Amino acid sequence: MKVALITNYWKESQGGGIRVYLQNLVRELVASGADVRVIFREGSDPDETCIPGGQRLFAVRSLSALRDYGPDVISVHGGWHCLFPAVAYKLLCGCTVVQTFHTEPEEALTDRFRLFYQTLLNRCDHVTFVSERLRERTIEVWNLKFLRTEITYAGAPEVAAVTPGEVAVFRERFGIGDRRPVLLALGLTALKYKAEGLKQLIRAVNLLKEKYPGIVLVATRRGVFSPEVEEFARAEGASGHVVFTGDIEAPAVPLSFCDIYTHITLGDGLPIALLEAMAMGKPIVATPVAGIPEAIRDGENGILVPPEPAEIAGMIDYLLENPSVARSLGENARRTVDERFTWEKSAEKFLALFSDGRRV
Repeated sequence: MKVALITNYWKESQGGGIRVYLQNLVRELVASGADVRVIFREGSDPDETCIPGGQRLFAVRSLSALRDYGPDVISVHGGWHCLFPAVAYKLLCGCTVVQTFHTEPEEALTDRFRLFYQTLLNRCDHVTFVSERLRERTIEVWNLKFLRTEITYAGAPEVAAVTPGEVAVFRERFGIGDRRPVLLALGLTALKYKAEGLKQLIRAVNLLKEKYPGIVLVATRRGVFSPEVEEFARAEGASGHVVFTGDIEAPAVPLSFCDIYTHITLGDGLPIALLEAMAMGKPIVATPVAGIPEAIRDGENGILVPPEPAEIAGMIDYLLENPSVARSLGENARRTVDERFTWEKSAEKFLALFSDGRRV
């Protein structure tokens, strides 16, 4: 089976969770015997097809790349400029097209664009979403109709071994030293609704610093909202208790030594960072938004809390005061990942959809 994957984000890009999702998916598809070609707009990979520039140029040149490759299936992971060449190729040459949505819509579509996008989506054999809630929100906000939909959950990244030396280097590099407790938030600076959640988490840390003078929140990724959130921390008087690392290569390192993983956001799909923390058996405090409740069952394998600083602080304090509860939640989280969120399961779902495609 020849599979063309079209995406905005690929290796060495700012695609965050989408990039990680696709790299792991491609790895599993190839392991299953598929011949996969990636056509991407942002990133770097000499073995695949990069088409930089504007969306219209990307759409036109992607169609040419598809004709050169001749895929049986096109797996689309981006907006109209990724879907348009897939549909055009299907009409010209015949193939299966599967569109996947990854991120929560923030504003309504114009009537003209909605009609155009709906026309493209009507030509898809399947449309998938990375969470059930994302499907609901996309229909609600964009007022689109879908004929055949599926949920294609991400898998958790493989748990990487972390050495004491790597931990020591990380702690020294970012001035953490032996401070405790350590809270961790991965990748909450790239989107507005995530950055707003991070602000509430910073306020919660401020409420905890009197009881826990050594408390530190480690916030990763250099996103578009990083300057805004860093200034917010300074204005709140919390900068001494928040470490902004920017982009890091190995999230497993801070995950290995953090006491609690905190994913406080006002929106999301089903974040891979959350699944990675679950796979490492970390106690988790997260907001019950988007697809998060599809992975975290409150009080069983994590804690779900509204995005209110006092509520967040209260749950963090509870877990710090009750290490046996925290340990049990982490163990259950790891078990959940093993049972439900693996890349093998994700690839199996996609392969079934690729084989089941119907031309419309």
